Amino acid sequence: MPLAITVRLRAGRYEAAGTRPSQAEWPPHPARLFCALVASAMDDNDWATLRWLEAAGVPEVWACEAADQEAVEGYVVTNTIEQKGGSQSWPGRTNGSRSRVSAIPQVPAFTIVWAHATPDGDTLVCLRRLARRVPYVGRATSTASLSVEAEIDEPGPEWARYVPSRIGEHALAELRIPYPGYTDQLQHSYADGQRAWAVARSVPYTVAGRTAEPAVVEGPFSDLLVFRFAPRVVQPAGDSLLTMTARLRQAVIQRIGDDVPAEVSGHGAEDRPHLGYLALLNTGHDNADGNVLGVALAVPRQMDPGSLDRLLERTVDDPIRRLTIRRDQAIPVEHDPYLTTPLRLTPEWWMAAPQGSRGWVTAAPLMLDRYPSRKQDARDLVFRSLATAGYPEPDEVEISPAALTRGAVHRPRKGTIPEGRPVRPMVHVRVRFAQPVVGPVLAGSMRYLGLGLFVPDRSSR
Repeated sequence: MPLAITVRLRAGRYEAAGTRPSQAEWPPHPARLFCALVASAMDDNDWATLRWLEAAGVPEVWACEAADQEAVEGYVVTNTIEQKGGSQSWPGRTNGSRSRVSAIPQVPAFTIVWAHATPDGDTLVCLRRLARRVPYVGRATSTASLSVEAEIDEPGPEWARYVPSRIGEHALAELRIPYPGYTDQLQHSYADGQRAWAVARSVPYTVAGRTAEPAVVEGPFSDLLVFRFAPRVVQPAGDSLLTMTARLRQAVIQRIGDDVPAEVSGHGAEDRPHLGYLALLNTGHDNADGNVLGVALAVPRQMDPGSLDRLLERTVDDPIRRLTIRRDQAIPVEHDPYLTTPLRLTPEWWMAAPQGSRGWVTAAPLMLDRYPSRKQDARDLVFRSLATAGYPEPDEVEISPAALTRGAVHRPRKGTIPEGRPVRPMVHVRVRFAQPVVGPVLAGSMRYLGLGLFVPDRSSR
């Protein structure tokens, strides 16, 4: 017996920020609805019902695929207090410009469906009571009315049925979901003054019955295993990225021990992509400082299954907990497969998954594979570097001696390039492909140690 909660949008719009503030969230995330129910809980029966719902499995989302975007600009009073000037209505406060984006779906409703849930009568009554108290889903301006049913027909032709994607399927979106323990995590997050984002988890979704081939090009890497620095750790400067990635490589090889796979060490894997050791930088936005937020392992798409199992066993199942920088300095790190914040520590950001991105720009400089000749443009070498690394040739290439996006590392710190490595010219690059490309994008010499790391160029998607 399925459980279905239908949300009817009273004003015909759904107001909730997507992964990018300039884009509205659509399809709606199941966690949005769950958080709205949590906000309406009043007694122990309500909390018990929510804990039952969070354990009911990953739900489906029934919603129309088409949704227009509408942006509203305005000024709002901030909480910043100044001695002079500010808002005319609220003396001492400042007015800040804000832009909010809404989704305008063709059908002003959507349904979250737990296909295998079997609520008893008391649970169903409590869920309906919770639903009646919910005034909005998303922002407070996104007014809605909710209904709860224990039976539901198949979705009509105007709706798509978003379901969790299986391994090997192309995902259309990453949606945040409720999970066992989510209610308690939300309560703790609220008590600590944190947002619900801090405890969110997401899974990839696709549209049921969709058989068309994705119109994106998949790069040579299938995933990023991200390790963030523990709270209150001072973030290293971006120009130390080669130190960070070298220590990460050392830690992985030491943990695996004897008979290190060629894809991990790079020795003997010259004819195929091997594991990339990356420093994830705070880059690509107005306030980016270029510091290292964490480190990551870029997993080759064609990595031997046995080698992959050994890698995951020694780095994720028994996670790496520190990077030893010097004998007297170790940085604690954490692995969270459901990390959603900060955005620039998520695999989705660096991979532009699942939609891909046509535009990419270097966060770390690209070292050319060889010196350009007098008659050869350095752009030709960039084309060749991307092709060698396993990506399509771009339609457009822009090169510069200086960074092309805020927070990008100009050059690695002097003395951090490993001994014995040839040092060639370094450039910053902006490229645009004919089709969206799913990253991470790494190109050039020493790309497996984090040089030539690109970030999606959001201004040219």
